[in-house]
Amino acid sequence: MTTRYLYRLVHGIKPPRRRRSKPRRGPARNWRYRNWIRSLPSAVSGSYGVEACHTGHDGGMSMKSSDFSCVPLTHVEHMRLHALGRKQFEALHGIDIDAIVRRLNHCWFAYGDK
Repeated sequence: MTTRYLYRLVHGIKPPRRRRSKPRRGPARNWRYRNWIRSLPSAVSGSYGVEACHTGHDGGMSMKSSDFSCVPLTHVEHMRLHALGRKQFEALHGIDIDAIVRRLNHCWFAYGDK
């Protein structure tokens, strides 16, 4: 017996139609990935106690990039990144954020959330 048939037997009326939810718009979100990023040492200093810093979207008010563009940075480094801008921050610390993001994504999708 189906659920709809049982509903009709019990209540004597047709069950209400289920609304189909709209597909989620916007950037990809994954709380497990962000938690994993927070468990890593900082990409700049190697310190623990980091934040998941979104790095993939340039411009636009209140527009955050995908969670899969996060890198681990301490709070001070995170604020410095936003104050200086990405290019200056990378030059100052001698890092390539895109390479770090690719490496983290590779580790997550190859070995992570299974």
